[in-house]
Amino acid sequence: MSGAIGRRHLAVMALMAIGMTACGGKHDGGSPAGPVSGRPEHRARVLSQQQLEDAVVDAHDLPGVQVEEIGAGTKGVGNGVIHAARRANTAPSLCAPVSAAVDGASGYTPVGSVQRIAGTKGHSATLTLVSYRSADASQVIKELRTSLKSCKGYEAGAGAMKVTYDDVEATNAPPQGDEGVAFRLKWVVEPGEDGLKSPVSVAVIRHGSTLAIYKAVSHTPRASANIPSDLVNAQSNVLHAALYTPS
Repeated sequence: MSGAIGRRHLAVMALMAIGMTACGGKHDGGSPAGPVSGRPEHRARVLSQQQLEDAVVDAHDLPGVQVEEIGAGTKGVGNGVIHAARRANTAPSLCAPVSAAVDGASGYTPVGSVQRIAGTKGHSATLTLVSYRSADASQVIKELRTSLKSCKGYEAGAGAMKVTYDDVEATNAPPQGDEGVAFRLKWVVEPGEDGLKSPVSVAVIRHGSTLAIYKAVSHTPRASANIPSDLVNAQSNVLHAALYTPS
């Protein structure tokens, strides 16, 4: 393994840890629960923490899928890890919704959240399920879509935990769910003209008041980061059943 490839492999692993830490800040946003709209997509139930954990895709839903908690064996890691993101931790601030989405978060306080590594062997992604109050879930998508119109690159975090992304670009969102937003960007592992950059792909899909966020990171600079379509499809089916099937 060359030095550059070795650094890249370690850096991709570090990205997971950085993302988990970045989700732990105090929130700047959030709104009180409001009345449920009469629109069909708003009739879905707001999933509790336990219901979210039960709604994570498994081998019954996708044969051969492997699902692992992030930091398995460490209490509190893998479940309930997402908090509202601080806009002040991103520069420029107009990129804050994009920065939060990369970590599976937003500017709003979740009702519950679950984060996993999921997919078939050699073809996986970070999977984050976040339950919001009904009005907040739609607002997260709206703010992310607006941010992607102007955000081209940003720095997030502080001190030794600061990370840099560039080449932010909106892409076509998967067709599942009520609505969705997708984008790609590059994580700057080593700055400079010949520095290392890891391609990253993110898709955020709204199912009622629950967001499913998928993030894939490429281990090589020239290979795109692909989110497994079979994972998205299977997880979407499970969420739909959890949200709309009468209890």
